[in-house]
Amino acid sequence: MLKAARTCFARAGFHGASMQQICAEAKMSPGALYRYFPSKDAIVEAIAEEERVNAVECMAALTGEGSIVDRITRVGMDYLSQTMDPDTGGLMVEICSESLRNTAVGHRFRELEREMRTAFLDVLRRAQAAGEVDPALDLEVALTVMSAVGDGLVMRLQMEPVDLDRIEPYLRRVVAGLLAPAAAR
Repeated sequence: MLKAARTCFARAGFHGASMQQICAEAKMSPGALYRYFPSKDAIVEAIAEEERVNAVECMAALTGEGSIVDRITRVGMDYLSQTMDPDTGGLMVEICSESLRNTAVGHRFRELEREMRTAFLDVLRRAQAAGEVDPALDLEVALTVMSAVGDGLVMRLQMEPVDLDRIEPYLRRVVAGLLAPAAAR
């Protein structure tokens, strides 16, 4: 059911997709859908919760094995891979757009973004303390740049699909170049 909603939202946007379209995509009656989700906002909340769970798993991978560059690149590639689904890939673009609006959906996703940003900054601070990241680097700004690269890739890959294996070495170079201590450059 949520997959059907994601497909409809990716296709028509949060505001453009109707409950009837979601029912048709899910091949279920409105009564059955409303039994689980009393409104479109409830569906969006359920999707937001799925995104939160996925983001927590993603952040856990940042604390795994390998250098900070390896971990960030791996997490970035996993994120890009998830957004390449032909049915729902455009949903992340819609979420980003909606997050800019003063709506309940935008508020929920900005909240999620703040949680992930806080966790990501913690990982970067630990890597900086361990000498993997330039000690003079403003981590807040560096994270904003990395997020912009990721968000930009999500949008660009929707318009211009590229084999992700070709993207990985370039993403790695961007992350390494941004974070490397001055002596390593």
